Amino acid sequence: MKKLLTLSFILTCFSAIAQKNTDAIKLLISSRVDTTSSDVRAVIKLYESYYQSNPDSIYNNPFWNSTEKETYTDFDFSRQSIFQGGMDANTLFKYFTPFVLSVEPLGEKYQIRVLFSSNTTDPKYAGSKVWCIQKLNAVKENKNWVLENLLVELSKKWLHKSTDLIQYIYPPNHNFNSREAEKSNAFCKKVISRFNPSYNQTFKYYITSSIDDMGLLENFDYYFVGITKGKAREKMILSANGNEFYPHEFIHKLLPKNPKRSHLVEEGLATFLGTKEDVKEYKNLLEKLATDILLNPEKVNFESVISQALKFNGYQTAYPAGAALCELVYKIKGDNGLKILMAANTKNFDNLITTISSITGLNRLEIETQWKSIVFAYQEKE
Repeated sequence: MKKLLTLSFILTCFSAIAQKNTDAIKLLISSRVDTTSSDVRAVIKLYESYYQSNPDSIYNNPFWNSTEKETYTDFDFSRQSIFQGGMDANTLFKYFTPFVLSVEPLGEKYQIRVLFSSNTTDPKYAGSKVWCIQKLNAVKENKNWVLENLLVELSKKWLHKSTDLIQYIYPPNHNFNSREAEKSNAFCKKVISRFNPSYNQTFKYYITSSIDDMGLLENFDYYFVGITKGKAREKMILSANGNEFYPHEFIHKLLPKNPKRSHLVEEGLATFLGTKEDVKEYKNLLEKLATDILLNPEKVNFESVISQALKFNGYQTAYPAGAALCELVYKIKGDNGLKILMAANTKNFDNLITTISSITGLNRLEIETQWKSIVFAYQEKE
């Protein structure tokens, strides 16, 4: 998969474009769209109104349907990806001009597709020219049009099978693997027993076979932003891997929640405890990091990746860097050490180093030395 760029880098790239486009939120509309229809005009107005109502924030938004607002805290499944935690709607519209591709009837509903793209022609930035194509349903509620996630209609005719902890939902053309499902159930029970014995929930697991099919479950007809092969969401896991076993995402779902846990530690735990179930995949991740440290130590080093000053280097550095840190903690203090790490405030570099030092008894230099030893142990020998 191609390198995913940080939000700050993308916004820097398009800063000149944004300065030229400072109008209020307004949609451009394809000639294909039948604007003579009062319902179509109402759906377009609904979409504009939604984006004028702080959709980057989670609250009781009047332009979203009540059922999903009652079911999910973060009810717009595209919100997190489209805004990337660093933009509001005005900023999004400044950088990526919205263009309505279609508004089509879907039974008693309507479906709107909107392209978000910049007007750059510079080849240097063309790879991130298209932010996404968002697709949403509009439904009538108390005689008013409100928005709805695609997942409702998409999965209406999908099949269901359940284990103790997981409700699998998958398209009719998927050949369900009961053995993998039981393997997943056993893995989840083991994780709960080790790290979160009070966990007593079940969750849905949506199976798709491609990133674009998975993207539809998050309201994207196409997406550059937030593209991934799996995601642990509220009450569900989404998978593009076409199978029943996804240990990395299980870890995200099952560990005790901690808002003060850093991204590096969160992904490190998921990689060390989950991804490592596939030893080859785990080895490849750490080998990439080891090679980069050797080839360019001024750019790629302990402090740059652990502090996340360097978030991307063709891959998310948090995955192997955090995994090696978790492996270090586990090597010295086992599950008890990991429990302390997952409960700690690790939001900044100093807090993280202090926490690791407290758990392991190592000083800053010793932590770095042992961390490097773990990373380089996965490097392919000549």
